[in-house]
Amino acid sequence: MRWFIAAYVAVVLLLGGFAAVGAVVLADATPSDPVQAVADKYSFNLIKWEIRHFPEKWLYRIGGLFHRYDEGSDNQVLQRYFNLTRREARLQDQQPDSPGLKPMEEERAFLENTVENIIEGRVTSILENQGLTAEPPLFSDLGVVFPPVDFEFDQPPRILVVSPRDKIDLKSDDLLTPGLTLDTVEQIERDAEQGPDTSALVVQSGGVATYPSVIDNLDDYQHVIEIVSHEWTHQYLAFYPLGAKYFGGSELRTLNETVATISGQQLADLYFVKYGDLDLSASDPPPATPAPTLVPGAPTPAPFDFTTEMRSLRTQVEALLAQGKVDEAEALMRQKRDEFAGHGYYIRKLNQAYFAFYGFYATGPGSIDPIGPKMEQLLANAGSEGEFIHRARSITSVADLNAALASG
Repeated sequence: MRWFIAAYVAVVLLLGGFAAVGAVVLADATPSDPVQAVADKYSFNLIKWEIRHFPEKWLYRIGGLFHRYDEGSDNQVLQRYFNLTRREARLQDQQPDSPGLKPMEEERAFLENTVENIIEGRVTSILENQGLTAEPPLFSDLGVVFPPVDFEFDQPPRILVVSPRDKIDLKSDDLLTPGLTLDTVEQIERDAEQGPDTSALVVQSGGVATYPSVIDNLDDYQHVIEIVSHEWTHQYLAFYPLGAKYFGGSELRTLNETVATISGQQLADLYFVKYGDLDLSASDPPPATPAPTLVPGAPTPAPFDFTTEMRSLRTQVEALLAQGKVDEAEALMRQKRDEFAGHGYYIRKLNQAYFAFYGFYATGPGSIDPIGPKMEQLLANAGSEGEFIHRARSITSVADLNAALASG
């Protein structure tokens, strides 16, 4: 019965997703400017992705009804899978033509559905423990996690982000096909910046809340759990005021992304408390980091606080742009980008579009929005992750957030 209900609600969600995607496709059928033209040229086809992956996942789940596997082997399966992804990612980076890549890819693909199933079941258990269940139509007497936790390992799409140069403001963000080379990415940015007042950036997404969610197939275990939880939160919120109004403006998007970010982190913490982590160090230890060279008698350098430095930069850039000093703001961002790289924080391109995109994640280093601390306070007041989401799902403005905080 559990699998049947899961399939039922997933189909309901999928049909709604198709309708929404169809509306977007029809609305953007004709390129209206250079940005849209280049976005369309490299666009990520959501409908084609759904058609390819949705039946595959649910056929696997139906097959699971007719055989059982030893749950005690779950950690061994996860251990093997994430050892493979770790080694494969490193080999792709260092020796992309290595003959050892293909057998790794084949073994990882063989384990993929099982790993997805294990993680989905575990995250579902965490959500049930937090009271994040619902009663779908025709099954109102049964509380189930809705929508069902469902994700697919794949290369996630990239995102073309565009902002004006004279202010930090997200003008557009379009999903692009995955697997683009660096040369292609830089050409897309140049094409999008044909207008002298446009700042463009192509960013790599870690996941997208399609259904099933797209999760990076070479990501590390801890980040996978956080992103799976983050994207599920988006899917859950879509059935409540906060998520339903996601595209209602920058304030609503910041509220939504901040709730999903906090939720993803908190649910991942609960996951690892219950199930523990994997020890991947023995089979593939990370390269040693050389100790810094200290000059005798020299003062010990102060620790570098990336979050503080990035937020300070955001404040300075905002001030310069408000004074019309666009060139000075861009020069400062280039300078700071090099400084960050010297401290081990590599950012390929730091510009107005970068801050416009990452500013929506109000607890992150790229944001100075007070929504972040306020949402963290809402979590503290709620006392649990489940109660936090219950309180946050109806918030559709900063005024609502302030009222929720005032009520305790």
